[in-house]
Amino acid sequence: MAKSEIDLLIIKDLSRLGRNNAKTLLFLDFLEEKGVRVITFDGRYDSIRDNDTVGIDTWYNERYVRDISRKIRTNLRFKIQKGEYIGNAPYGYEKSQHEKNKLVVNKEQAETVKRIYRLYREGFGYSYIAGKLNQDGVKSPSMGLWNAVGVMRILSSRVYMGDTVQGVSEKISFKSKKTRRLPQSCWVITENTHEPIISKEEFYEVQRIRNEKRNKAGPHKGVLHVFRGMMFCGACGSIMFARKRKERPMSYICSSYGKNGRSICTSHHIRERELCSIILNDLKELLNDNEIAEQILRKLLQDRGMEDWRTVYKRLQKKMETKQKHQETLYQDRLDEKISDNLFLRMNQQLERDISSIKKEMEMLKVKNTESCNMSEMIQQFRDSLKINGINNEIAKIMVNRIVVFDKGDTYDESRWKLCLLEKEKECIRLYGAVFIEYNF
Repeated sequence: MAKSEIDLLIIKDLSRLGRNNAKTLLFLDFLEEKGVRVITFDGRYDSIRDNDTVGIDTWYNERYVRDISRKIRTNLRFKIQKGEYIGNAPYGYEKSQHEKNKLVVNKEQAETVKRIYRLYREGFGYSYIAGKLNQDGVKSPSMGLWNAVGVMRILSSRVYMGDTVQGVSEKISFKSKKTRRLPQSCWVITENTHEPIISKEEFYEVQRIRNEKRNKAGPHKGVLHVFRGMMFCGACGSIMFARKRKERPMSYICSSYGKNGRSICTSHHIRERELCSIILNDLKELLNDNEIAEQILRKLLQDRGMEDWRTVYKRLQKKMETKQKHQETLYQDRLDEKISDNLFLRMNQQLERDISSIKKEMEMLKVKNTESCNMSEMIQQFRDSLKINGINNEIAKIMVNRIVVFDKGDTYDESRWKLCLLEKEKECIRLYGAVFIEYNF
């Protein structure tokens, strides 16, 4: 600004010039050096006569803003602790039109979230999943292309199992727009604030897989081997990975041996089809036990994103009970004259529509279950499928917790494997080698 270009600056009051005490005083000094007179429209300040007391006024303005900022933060914290979702709804959800700061499921996006969790549990990595979604034309949260970071965020967010996690970051101060990430101990986590898209069991299973990934083979590139991620070397404890050689059947070897050779471990080579044959025979025997057969089928349906009808029915029943309690509270509020007649009628009509919709859904579920095949028929269908197709990675993961392969000459380590073996069995491992299959049932 050239000298004498501006002679007079009129502002509404000093707070409009600036809220930061130090910066406001520096700016006033700059204006004085340039010969610019500053006066306020309310007549409370004139730089010619009030320069000696201006510091007090600007300090007060800063204190006022600081106080307002503190009150806003306190109010937001209170809302967060109540489970209200402040800010934009995360992918898979949208804000309710009837309850302020309440999340409701976006059905289309929720299917994508379920698909992401299902693919990850099947062994596919972040980048592969992102590529698959882009290939199928699924829009990302930003309405653009998916990437590995976006997939990872969805897989790590507790919001999808019905919890609200907020207070993750905060502004450094009311004077700055910069934010800082807070330690996890400062986060505000409120459980069961909205309808989940992913069950707690599935969410924690995914977190376990993510945490253990460093001890396992990396995500596959589209080929999913039957026993991927569940086979371990009995000697060194390393994961075993699939290896296919020309004109030889698919097999698994110790990953430490594969990378470093015999100086570290032996191959612990075992063929895939031999393991499949053993587990297939065991599975046929287990299916003769109706209780175990039902457990296997329910787990299979759950892994495919299909819930047992009784689980869905119970969830709908609980949802209807919650709506009915809201209705009772609404009636009491009207009797106590806390709300107007118009507000009561509008909210009650919406609750009636919701309850009616849930009842219809429950009735349809009953009809659908009656029309569907019974459990014994499903078990038979599963047996027929096993005869034709054998077992795949999906079935193997349901059946098997882990497979431990010992070579001849290996020494059994009780502290590592905890298989509760007899001394003669340990001796058999040393003399002949062994394969231990630990089932989930």
